[in-house]
Amino acid sequence: MVNSQFFSLSTDPMLACPCCADCKLDPYLLEKLDAARSLAGVPFKINSGYRCAAHNESVGGKSNSSHLGGYAVDIAVEGSPQRAEILRGLVMAGFERIGIAKTFIHVDIDPEKLNQFGPVVWLYS
Repeated sequence: MVNSQFFSLSTDPMLACPCCADCKLDPYLLEKLDAARSLAGVPFKINSGYRCAAHNESVGGKSNSSHLGGYAVDIAVEGSPQRAEILRGLVMAGFERIGIAKTFIHVDIDPEKLNQFGPVVWLYS
């Protein structure tokens, strides 16, 4: 894993796949996460980072999940004020693919999806 100001496997074990311990996160993703975390001014707790195919399937992930390529993380949120601060940091850091759920925010830099769909924000039901 690339050096990161705010994230490491010792403090954020969910950056790696829980079933095989691989951590194939894109270095640019970590760079942007560091920037977002700094801008947000609140800690980011990672719920899910890189996933191998077996783990992705076991959690019901889509077959084209950005987690498989190391392009995505899910950040835990504990309420609307924290969600707003995290979102502010993510947008200011230049993230263009953001999924918002009640308990987490998905963010990714998947180049294939960015090329195909452009910037998007979606809600999980």
